[in-house]
Amino acid sequence: MKRLYFRILILTTLLAGSTSCAEWLDVQPKTSVEQDDLFARETGFKDALTGFYLLMGTENLYAQNLTYSYLDMLAGRYESAPEIYDWTTLYAYDGTYQTTVNTIYSKMYNIIANINNFLYFVDAKRDVITTPNYYETMKGEALGLRAFLHFDLLRLFGPIYSQNPDDKAIPYRTAFNNEATPILPAREVLDLCIADLLEAEKLLDGHDSEIFNYDDTVDAFTEMRQMRMNVWAVRAMLARAYCYKGDAESKALALQYARSVIESGKFSLATYSSITVSPIMPTEQIFALYIYDYYQIVDPIFVDASSSNILSAYQATVETWYETTSGGASDRRFQTFRNVSDNGRIKKVSQKYSQNGSSSRDNYSGLNSQPLIRLAEMYYIAAECEPDATTAASYLNAVIVTRTGQNNSTQTRNFDQIDTRQIYGQVTGQTVRINELMKEYVKEFYGEGQLFFFYKRLNFKTFSNCPAPQDDMTTHYQMPLPDNEYTFGNNN
Repeated sequence: MKRLYFRILILTTLLAGSTSCAEWLDVQPKTSVEQDDLFARETGFKDALTGFYLLMGTENLYAQNLTYSYLDMLAGRYESAPEIYDWTTLYAYDGTYQTTVNTIYSKMYNIIANINNFLYFVDAKRDVITTPNYYETMKGEALGLRAFLHFDLLRLFGPIYSQNPDDKAIPYRTAFNNEATPILPAREVLDLCIADLLEAEKLLDGHDSEIFNYDDTVDAFTEMRQMRMNVWAVRAMLARAYCYKGDAESKALALQYARSVIESGKFSLATYSSITVSPIMPTEQIFALYIYDYYQIVDPIFVDASSSNILSAYQATVETWYETTSGGASDRRFQTFRNVSDNGRIKKVSQKYSQNGSSSRDNYSGLNSQPLIRLAEMYYIAAECEPDATTAASYLNAVIVTRTGQNNSTQTRNFDQIDTRQIYGQVTGQTVRINELMKEYVKEFYGEGQLFFFYKRLNFKTFSNCPAPQDDMTTHYQMPLPDNEYTFGNNN
């Protein structure tokens, strides 16, 4: 695996800091090389494409803030974290966490700028890309990544789509230039994401190697495709995007794409016995980032840290989430937490990112990986979008049985009626179907950043262990665009 990821992206477009195109283009790092030189050879395109994943796998983005750290804090995952004494400040997007939020925005658009430059040159210098299938694979990956990043920006900085799809959201940047890009309504941003994904699917279909393991007999660029934006990751993203859109036609398409991934035979749900060995569930990874020596980032947070430094929740809270008094104690996801004593109270600490698994190249164990899309989510999307209640419940139960050993545990009575039950001590105002899904998102995606997006998409007014329990959470779901976007982006 190391041979795939040791190369460093050196682009004239690795620009720093600001959030508008006009500012970006004024900056060139001293380590940059001329882009004409970089893209004069096929290997330059390979290096540049690998660089996008390296940039995504930083602590400001998916190696921390957009997965187990800031996003999961916003979703109430933790009750103990370093230097957080007032959890309501997490939503001070213009105050305490302004730097965090603005950095996420600028870093993601920085990668998008690199991608747009790459897309220009992949066509302009197509003649230097001579290896069969490389052009289609490279361009398809880049388009898929551009959609992936814009989609997450929409989920962060856009409105609650189900309530206000025509409200202004973010710019959708498709060119590398110094022209201002307008802030578009959420509906238009989502349509552009889907358009990029559909084009990516066409390019990758029949050209992606679809090799999802280590294979020393093939070109290293074509193995371990789950570590890149592969054709099935694009289809999984289409399932996500159409589910997000939410109208009947889109939900039918989301179901279609989710089922295609489930039935592809390329991925499999983790077995009950394997989860405690590999809680990162490598067989389910449709798209993940490889982060070299990931232990250096995650161990101080989940493994080696003292009780004052770890990200954790108290035992009673975690036991409530996993419903341990009604069979949940057998849930392998619950069993992967470890106990840490803190002044007589027990904290639960996730071991999902423990890097103690096998590093064998012949048996991928998920070592150094940060999952971004997993197979379980496709089952959940199918359960949400399938009209028939019994069939929908079967998708949920297919995952639950591999986690708990318990069959047919999903509540299907009055499946699409408002749920009058208390879930985690609250009446949510959601349907039985959505509450059953919510419980699974809570249990399944601990440390992966997906729960906040789920709450926002479904317009939850509050949720279990909410950091601002007195507030209407719908006022906290949309992060504000940085001031620079208005100052330099011609978006007043």
